[in-house]
Amino acid sequence: VDEDGKLRDKEFGARVVKTPFGEMTRMWLDGNIEIDVMRRHLPPLEDLRFLDIGAGYGRLAVPLSRVAASVTCVDAVPISTQVCTQYCEKFAPSVTVLSLADFRAKLPALSFDVACNVHSWNECSYDQIARWLEVLRNMNVPWLFTVSHGRLVGAETPYRTWETPMRSWRPLLEAEYHLIAEETIGLGDHPQAIWRRK
Repeated sequence: VDEDGKLRDKEFGARVVKTPFGEMTRMWLDGNIEIDVMRRHLPPLEDLRFLDIGAGYGRLAVPLSRVAASVTCVDAVPISTQVCTQYCEKFAPSVTVLSLADFRAKLPALSFDVACNVHSWNECSYDQIARWLEVLRNMNVPWLFTVSHGRLVGAETPYRTWETPMRSWRPLLEAEYHLIAEETIGLGDHPQAIWRRK
């Protein structure tokens, strides 16, 4: 979905790899793989409004904006919000970027069809994830796309927090959503999952 973006992140320090398909960054590859999973398991993306929770600098938001009805980013880390604003202004001006405070202030007027969380819930506490899921419940967001650190195979559980002791937040998801698809596609075993509200 983003042919012209293969080297977009090079100027931001991204590692460029040579492949049989030409040079590209891992960020570009990951974004396109994630969009492919969503295309195969969600309604047509062109009709969907996306909320990217913990969007970081906007790596997924920019290519997703080329195929989605709308994309809104929110991140709790102020420097991430600042960088995301600059990045999206340069590469995808249609993306809305909100600080966490701005996001809270606009509730309950905001409305989305899909919430995305790529890796950032692994960097949150169990209670923070529970609060995000409560927000999504109150907003009645019907779909959720997650990508988690860790591996589906072996003893390592991917749906875990960084706090000590590490806790699995998968039960929080399963209480609210039906698992539609869970795949390990790409260069690692990180599960990419599509969830639908019960």
